[in-house]
Amino acid sequence: MPFPYDFPFYFHGTGTGARGAYVVFRGPMRVLVYESYSDLTLLDELTERITSMAYTTALHGGFKSCTIRASITLAEGLLYLRRGNLPGRHFKHLQVLEGHQTRWEGRIMPIELAWSRDQVELSLTALGYWSSCRDQRVAVVDYSGGSNTVDSIIKAMLTAECPDISSDQSNIDAAAGAVNLTLAVDTYAQDHIIQALAPLGDSDDATYDFAIWEDRVPYYAARNVTAVDWEIPLYSIDQGRITQDPAHLRNAADSYDGTTRTAAASDTDSQARYPVRDAVVDVPTGTTAARALDARDRYVSEHKDPQQESTFSISGPVYRRQQFGPEPGGRSAIRAGDVVRITGLTPIADTASLDNLRTFFVVDTSYDALSDVVRITPDRPASTLSVFLARQGVEVTR
Repeated sequence: MPFPYDFPFYFHGTGTGARGAYVVFRGPMRVLVYESYSDLTLLDELTERITSMAYTTALHGGFKSCTIRASITLAEGLLYLRRGNLPGRHFKHLQVLEGHQTRWEGRIMPIELAWSRDQVELSLTALGYWSSCRDQRVAVVDYSGGSNTVDSIIKAMLTAECPDISSDQSNIDAAAGAVNLTLAVDTYAQDHIIQALAPLGDSDDATYDFAIWEDRVPYYAARNVTAVDWEIPLYSIDQGRITQDPAHLRNAADSYDGTTRTAAASDTDSQARYPVRDAVVDVPTGTTAARALDARDRYVSEHKDPQQESTFSISGPVYRRQQFGPEPGGRSAIRAGDVVRITGLTPIADTASLDNLRTFFVVDTSYDALSDVVRITPDRPASTLSVFLARQGVEVTR
């Protein structure tokens, strides 16, 4: 993506000016509004007028939401609102940059202009391009000569009904195993991915996530924890706690599609340490027997031990694993899908391994530009697949 201007550098904190208080960014961070992702006509730069900004990432979804408040003039604010036959700036492309790195991008949605005797404030919320997967209904799934695998179905839906998503589908990984699903019509690609496709995983019991990241490129891949992305010293966490609740522990389960029930699977090691606790895993009607067994086995694998249920607010230094010393702008760069390790709890091995205590997969982040604090949520399986799906849907469809 081209960058039309040199990047100014700002120091983190607050300042005051003719328009009142505003955020002074810690690094070379800029907030730009373009005509669209395909037409990079610069409509506005909000950088020096922002009074607050926070953005979030999540899985599923990728870039989730960005909320901004800016102190502006009334004339500037009216350009954002629809008036007469002028469309305003709804659905315009918003991009948050730090240096040459995209920290967040999406479409402007709700816009509010508020004023008092001596100040005018613009408030807007942008949603990541994942939200565009609810623009157009999926009437028919056309495989376009492909197979009935999960990745082929996702590619077909994106091509047919999601024009705002990039046509670069090279990061949609193949998921082993065919699925004999009759997908509901008159619903949306986002719903199909969350509710029917991603929960099936593959024959290796892998958990799959879907996300839209930079340049609207879609990603669908199994979680592959081969390396730690970020190391966070214990002293960098200003608010945090570790909670392990065995209430959701389930060490035996079967799958049920509304008609057929599979045999039960058990984890004998877990049952030797804890009481036998079983569950039923709901899978979509028409799921093949092999995929129903995969979903059952993955559920038991994820729930056989007490899980961490915690969030952490990080204000101190963070270290990118591949570099020496703190990462400049590091907290603003942590996103869903990263693997994070907390150092200073107990001695740890150098290899990457999720242990539900010190090393975990991030599923949700929220970064506040004013305080320069990131809040992260580690992966924690829900008590049932139905609850898991409902939770994911609420998080990403607003």
